[in-house]
Amino acid sequence: MVALTFDDGPHPVVTPRLIDMFARHGAQATHFVVGAAAEARPDLVHALTDAGHEVANHTYSHKSLVRLTRNERLEELTRGREALGPRSNNLFRPPYGHFDLECARDAHTLGMRCVMWTRHANDWEPASVETLTTRLRRAIVPGNIVLLHEAIYTATPENLQDREAMLEAVDTVLSEMAGKVRFGTLGELLASGKPVLKLITKTGDDAFIESQRPGEVQGQQLDQGDILTP
Repeated sequence: MVALTFDDGPHPVVTPRLIDMFARHGAQATHFVVGAAAEARPDLVHALTDAGHEVANHTYSHKSLVRLTRNERLEELTRGREALGPRSNNLFRPPYGHFDLECARDAHTLGMRCVMWTRHANDWEPASVETLTTRLRRAIVPGNIVLLHEAIYTATPENLQDREAMLEAVDTVLSEMAGKVRFGTLGELLASGKPVLKLITKTGDDAFIESQRPGEVQGQQLDQGDILTP
């Protein structure tokens, strides 16, 4: 079993395509959604869980948790969970993977469990379908948690907003692995074996965070603080 996880959604175009794709292959995934985007499109959150997928907390506005005060961090985590309503669980993933001991303590206070990843495909950077497919094939190892992105909530000049190559790569790998690997939710994976537990301290580069700019969805420029809408 492998858990494919998708960050930064829901996205008005990509999320429905993923739902249809996974239904065709009889697979499920876990989606770490941004609370503000989930509030804008609760129908997509409902569609994901109705299709057997799992939704989890990716904070409310995709800020680097290590750069916030404790109260700000608690608010990001709490509002992100509340945005999912009754479909939420105790799992969360910090934006950019930025995490430290203070974040761990605050998450524990809120009863949340941080889930990182085993492998990723660098799908936020420009790459061909062939390259992404090769990376994804290599990531499909039993027990792995694989990081992908159905959207890019915050952008840099190098970020790839077009998700087409990622979608094609995932479709190809799901087809190739049919009958060999079961693609399920994180909840199922974590319940089926003993997870690797360790504290990952990652704070990232200030220059990278400062380079963040509003993303673009379906040709519409987003202002800072705006949410993803169709």
